[in-house]
Amino acid sequence: MQTLINIVVFILILGIVVLVHELGHFLTAKSFGVFCSEFSIGMGPKLFSRKIGETEYEIRALPIGGFVSMAGEADNDIEEFKDVPIERTLKGISCWKKCVVFLAGVFMNFVLSLVILIGVYCFINVQTNTSEIGTVNQNSPAMMAGLEAGDTISKVTYNGQENIIASFSDLQDVLNNSNLKLNSDQLTLEVEIVRDGKTMTKNVNAKYDKDSDSYVMGIKAATRHLSFFEAVNYGLDQFKTMSLLIFTTLGKLITDSANTIGQLSGPAGIYNVTSEITQSGSISQLLILLSLLSTNIGMFNLLPIPGLDGCQVLFAVVEKVIGRELPTKLKYTLQVIGLLLVFGLMIFVTVNDISKIFG
Repeated sequence: MQTLINIVVFILILGIVVLVHELGHFLTAKSFGVFCSEFSIGMGPKLFSRKIGETEYEIRALPIGGFVSMAGEADNDIEEFKDVPIERTLKGISCWKKCVVFLAGVFMNFVLSLVILIGVYCFINVQTNTSEIGTVNQNSPAMMAGLEAGDTISKVTYNGQENIIASFSDLQDVLNNSNLKLNSDQLTLEVEIVRDGKTMTKNVNAKYDKDSDSYVMGIKAATRHLSFFEAVNYGLDQFKTMSLLIFTTLGKLITDSANTIGQLSGPAGIYNVTSEITQSGSISQLLILLSLLSTNIGMFNLLPIPGLDGCQVLFAVVEKVIGRELPTKLKYTLQVIGLLLVFGLMIFVTVNDISKIFG
């Protein structure tokens, strides 16, 4: 039963992201008078369809996104839309309108992401920017050492090396084994804390956690509730961080491709993360995952790769500059190459995900 729930949640999350993207294309195309013959929710065989005006609205069997069929979008749709006036096709509208239509899907993904983030942070507590301990886990190394909720960690010393701690991020950096490079199940730390204005030192035997490749003390950071305007600012900051992830990854693919390729995730990896969050029962984490995926889909589509929205914008601008259409054969060839590259990458990361899950 849990597996079925995981699959349904996974499909819904991906479906919402893709559907919102296609809705952006559809609404802007209609607003500019472009003839849209179909708007479909889902893919595969039709379950229900109804024609309203000139557009057939459909629900299809597979709830994985959707699509919109616009006149002039494909170079081989001349026969299908032969009775549509040129001014009602993508080829017949101005360059800036084409760009708006092509970028509208990305814009809608970004709007969805921001609305979710701001909404979530209006209702949940967020980690403070301090090193104050919020909770201490039962029977954890921290509890055994005498650490308590409300203590503020000011310094951590290991092997004579002192590390000033101003936030939990600083503490995580100290405990990360990629920095320590140790081969031990336990790490003894001198932890300086401030409690009720008094400074004291506790010896904590942090335990190695294989999943995170770091040493854990069994504590969580203090949290606080945000006001609406704080939630807006926090949501914008998180959106900025999410947006830059793709460029960080692309940079690492160039400078450290061997390690970075192995860290990429595809549908199988996303399903695995979705399943873990679904089983935890955290609605807020599911919504944040939805926001992250929506942002990533939007940013990915901005890349000038043939077959993606970014390249469609590039084609439109180039055609405006040179004053004529690019050869159909050239655009078709580039789009096929681009889609093959994208699908090839998807296959690779899916195989990589499966090997990590079952390896």
